[in-house]
Amino acid sequence: MAQPVQGTVFHGDGREEALLKHLQSLPSLSADATADLPLFERSQRVLDAIHEFGKGENRYLMSVGETKGKQVEALLESKKPKLVLEVGAYVGYSGISFARHLLELFPSGVYPADWSATDTTEDRVGYISLEKSDVYAATAQGAVDLAGLTKAVKFVVGSSTPSIRSLRETLHMPRPLQFDMVFLDHLKPLYTVDLKCLEDEGLVGPGTVLVADNVVKPGNPAYLSYVRASPAQKRAALARGRLTEQPPPTANPKTDDEWAAAFRDGPIDEARWTPDEAEGVVAQGDPGLIYTSDMLDGWDPYTGEKDACEVSVCTGRE
Repeated sequence: MAQPVQGTVFHGDGREEALLKHLQSLPSLSADATADLPLFERSQRVLDAIHEFGKGENRYLMSVGETKGKQVEALLESKKPKLVLEVGAYVGYSGISFARHLLELFPSGVYPADWSATDTTEDRVGYISLEKSDVYAATAQGAVDLAGLTKAVKFVVGSSTPSIRSLRETLHMPRPLQFDMVFLDHLKPLYTVDLKCLEDEGLVGPGTVLVADNVVKPGNPAYLSYVRASPAQKRAALARGRLTEQPPPTANPKTDDEWAAAFRDGPIDEARWTPDEAEGVVAQGDPGLIYTSDMLDGWDPYTGEKDACEVSVCTGRE
């Protein structure tokens, strides 16, 4: 069978709404059919249905897929994060894959619906998913509900950078509480500024695990150059100031050896530029944070093209 083609238009053309209608019409996902299923089996039915839908003509879906997804799930099982932030929900595939582990690991946790300004923050558990599109968020919410994960996941609809800037207020999340894991899977030029914004707000810090999807396809040199940089390199870039115009794009490496050595000389010019999609939010970041970074190799779940997630663990501050 031929691999599905991504095409030049691969989202926002009605396929997301069609996906939700399809999921809600499947007898295998009805309340009667899933009521007695274990959580992982119920949620896996939804994941499988999403993936199969994406194989249809003009139905390509921007999901993390099983190969990369399973590796991130293994990270969740080993790191046992209680608070996870996702930036870019899309149709909910990654949210279902990852949030189900929280309910298994922390069945007695205090989940987002019960968060308030006065609750005991050390008991909090939750998967917070930011999504710019209200259509995509509605699709993701419907998929999460079918998977039995309504309790674990809270969607915040709006542009990512301003949403991050106000996230403590939105979630009643006082300092020094921070996220244990962050999954970035939204507009690629926003990865770096949104990480800097998270650093500014103290929402990431020592102990946080960052997982950034699509760092090979289509690639994200600016982000890689930032998380792979030393504090001294980041401070030097910060001293040079922000760029007010978009610099020329940096090409991806061409070979595996080039990938292993790439983007380790400090933040490139693109990391000093703020895209218009940040909606005027300017972030400096915390250059003192130290990250150790490695790639989780994989491929696009539909086209079979090489891709990867960059996993960056914040190990301390210098």
